[in-house]
Amino acid sequence: MRIIHVALVLVLVVLAAPAWGADLDRWFHVSWGPAPHGNTPKRRIQASVRNDSPYRVTDVQLEVEGLTPDERSAGRRVVWALGDIEPGGESSFVTEAMDGAVAYRITVTSFDLVSVGSMH
Repeated sequence: MRIIHVALVLVLVVLAAPAWGADLDRWFHVSWGPAPHGNTPKRRIQASVRNDSPYRVTDVQLEVEGLTPDERSAGRRVVWALGDIEPGGESSFVTEAMDGAVAYRITVTSFDLVSVGSMH
């Protein structure tokens, strides 16, 4: 039974892999804003990532690029969304603001497939 399960997951990964590159912008939507002031000495941004794919995913990796007023890069960093994200679900993350950045470009760069959407 375990071999069938592993084979099924591998088939799903192989079938979905070509679509991932083309569909990341359609499947994941990121929004961000300043994080509420807390007990940290640095400013932070708080963001959420919505999963509009047909898959339950985990280990969602994102690249955060800070942009200056003239839209030049103020720096980049890699962050991860918290936990598994079901189809139609959201997760979030908080990261330090980048010096000189007035806006951010945040993109999903990778994720791990957990399963095809849940049945309710």
